[in-house]
Amino acid sequence: MAAASFLLYALGVLMLHQDRAPGWALEAQGAFPAAVSYLVYGAPLGASDSNVTQSFQQPDGKSVQDVLATVATGSIPHGYVVMYTMDGSGAGMNLFSTAAMRLFGIDISSLVRLYLILVGISVAAFVLRYRDKRLLVVPLYFLVLTVMLLTPLCTSADAVNQMPIGGQRYFVVATFLPVLHIFFEFIERSDAPEVGRRNANRRLLFVQGFLLFGMLVVRSSAGYLLGALLCVLIWRLYEERRRRPEAATLLRKAATVAAAFALCAAIVIATVPVYLKNGRLFGNFWHRAFATLSVDPDWPYGDLRTVYDCTKYIPEGLNNQHSDRNGHCIWWVYPPNATRSAPEVMNGTYGGEYEKAVRNAYFYVLVHYPKQMFNLYVHIKSRMIGDVLMQAWNYLFALGRAPVSGDLFAIAAAQLALFVAFFVSVAAAGLTVVDRRLIIFPVFFVFSMAPLYVAAANSSTTADTVFLMYSCLVLAILLAIQLAVKALAPGLMKTSM
Repeated sequence: MAAASFLLYALGVLMLHQDRAPGWALEAQGAFPAAVSYLVYGAPLGASDSNVTQSFQQPDGKSVQDVLATVATGSIPHGYVVMYTMDGSGAGMNLFSTAAMRLFGIDISSLVRLYLILVGISVAAFVLRYRDKRLLVVPLYFLVLTVMLLTPLCTSADAVNQMPIGGQRYFVVATFLPVLHIFFEFIERSDAPEVGRRNANRRLLFVQGFLLFGMLVVRSSAGYLLGALLCVLIWRLYEERRRRPEAATLLRKAATVAAAFALCAAIVIATVPVYLKNGRLFGNFWHRAFATLSVDPDWPYGDLRTVYDCTKYIPEGLNNQHSDRNGHCIWWVYPPNATRSAPEVMNGTYGGEYEKAVRNAYFYVLVHYPKQMFNLYVHIKSRMIGDVLMQAWNYLFALGRAPVSGDLFAIAAAQLALFVAFFVSVAAAGLTVVDRRLIIFPVFFVFSMAPLYVAAANSSTTADTVFLMYSCLVLAILLAIQLAVKALAPGLMKTSM
């Protein structure tokens, strides 16, 4: 059932044909130029040819698919090589896109295929490790994702443009199966008695740890999951503080995950060392935190336009129309840049020193305008999160009107039937379907709001939060059914007697 749920979801994704739709704006800024520059124009891995990049950034009305097909022929004259992409997204998506196009050809569909393969590997590791009711989370995971295929989160033009499946932002939902696998290992109180089984479990845990770190390199906003896992690990170590064998087993599991992280990190650093050297390995944190201050209608506060007067370089200065330009404004007036040439300053955008400059500006605003910052986070950003979640709630009442083929509706129906069958089969065996372990879903849901306060909540940045909200809703329904059946069972038994 778990394997079938994955296959149904994969079929649904392929039926959407997002790879043929206009969009993929984020990937066109860095990942696609980097992949083609390496595979066709001989640039170093992770680097980009300036003319290839310009072709994507100035498409002259062409779709991203047409631009990709043109540059893939090698007909674009060689430009100068930039050793890293200038999109501020880190190294992960560049490496993923390059690997996908190397394996399956220079086409957007290659990203979708490799994405599904990575998810499939995670499913296989989960199924091989857990042979009990914990497998429920697999059909739950794919039921929710299949439902999301019927919503504007996957069917709208904005979704394909900003959050396509196989693209950088959608990668955040791929992290949940590896994280759940690690979570179940951490809370497992006993280990397999057979040496062979224990070693196999360690290998499967290593695979999930490796996948998780790689996915975090692609989409670092899911880093809150590591915070949740760390809390679980500390709690479990505290519980087992007087039982040395159990504590030692738990530490070995943690060491396995850490080793997987270290190996993945070493591979990434070895392939693109320049990204680490320039502070570009992960996506920008402080840039997003500062840029999204502009969601406040009162931004810029007080005399900030004077304190950070960048109108010589950016005519509009600090503003609340173009959020990214606010970070650029801070960078241009950063004192050390006064002695640098304009190309040097531009090449430093989104690098490690850029993050330092924007971080300093963020804390300057926080210290000098605490009331405005309090209002921003407590009222404005909270309201934005609420609005996005309410919108996602409303999507559920319009599923029947989704602009998709009847075949996709059939897949969703089959996915639901499979999930119900799983639930019934577990309950029929006399097992509790929804137990305390599944409280991790609402915990993840709460943790998932942290990145939305750092940046800003919109339909293209909340895929994980919406996924978790839908998952919690399904679990709440199951729990209600479970409690109702438990309450009615004694009465039914008396009646039958």
